[in-house]
Amino acid sequence: MSNVSARNKVFVRQLTGYATFNLRFETKTGLLIQVPIQAQAYRIGGADKYPMTTKIRYGDVELEVPYVPGSSIKGRLRALLEIATNQKLYTTDKKIWQYTRSLRAMSVDEFIKDIHERNPISELFGWAAANFKQTVDELKKEKSMGDQQAEEEAYKAFQLLSTTRLLFSDFYPTPDYVKKTGITSVADFLEDKPENRIDRVTAAADPREVVRVRPGVVFEGVVNMLLFDHDKDMISKYLETFVTGLELLEATYLGSSGSRGYGRIEFTGKSVKVLKINPRIIESGRIISEITTIEFKNLQDLRTQLEKLKEALQNLYT
Repeated sequence: MSNVSARNKVFVRQLTGYATFNLRFETKTGLLIQVPIQAQAYRIGGADKYPMTTKIRYGDVELEVPYVPGSSIKGRLRALLEIATNQKLYTTDKKIWQYTRSLRAMSVDEFIKDIHERNPISELFGWAAANFKQTVDELKKEKSMGDQQAEEEAYKAFQLLSTTRLLFSDFYPTPDYVKKTGITSVADFLEDKPENRIDRVTAAADPREVVRVRPGVVFEGVVNMLLFDHDKDMISKYLETFVTGLELLEATYLGSSGSRGYGRIEFTGKSVKVLKINPRIIESGRIISEITTIEFKNLQDLRTQLEKLKEALQNLYT
């Protein structure tokens, strides 16, 4: 590479296409993703814990419904995959240990190695912000590199970077479920769960009331997987990582109190749509075109169709 200053370096990244996973799951046991304490203070009813709710429109009717934030699903998937794939766990505060691509937690050698190895956890779920200058400064500090050498080393790594690939939506009760069950209020989605905590020393009781989403409620939402121009060889690893995360979620739990039986869910379909982006035809307004749609009944069915999905995603690069 020619000797050029950092301000002359150019990074180019093209979004080639994406896969839209339309996912549906059913609660098998009571589910609790708790509303923040400060928001719960305005609720009337006296429950100690109450689920997240919002208002959405079903046809001409607006209903208050429980929902599952996309952040809850994303965070749970990432945490399960970090352990299942044997990632190194780092800490920045001596309190929480987790895998994170961060110059605050890693040495600069580990940071750059993680980029070059293209760790799918970081590429799919995102990573802590680090800018080019910060990386150069760390290389100069830790590796005693000169300005030019540090810039070239950082540039090689930054050429591999892209934005977070998995984009999670919030999940809401499906219109079919609402229509089928004739639900008219948020209470129809919920159940009371009395609990009692016993002090093991004094045997004093500490009763509390929990409101949670009842079993049998069907939720639906979307997860988009972005694919960039340098991701062709990563497609298989991305798909395997994502589907494994969904399987681990189904095998464990979602939300709080999973060790006490809360949050068991089962994925029940629905489809994956592959879409290609071609900037050369933007003038005609057809920059996005659909390649194919693959339907599935459950996670096992989705796994059996991964090769078909992989082939469709490979077509984004032809």
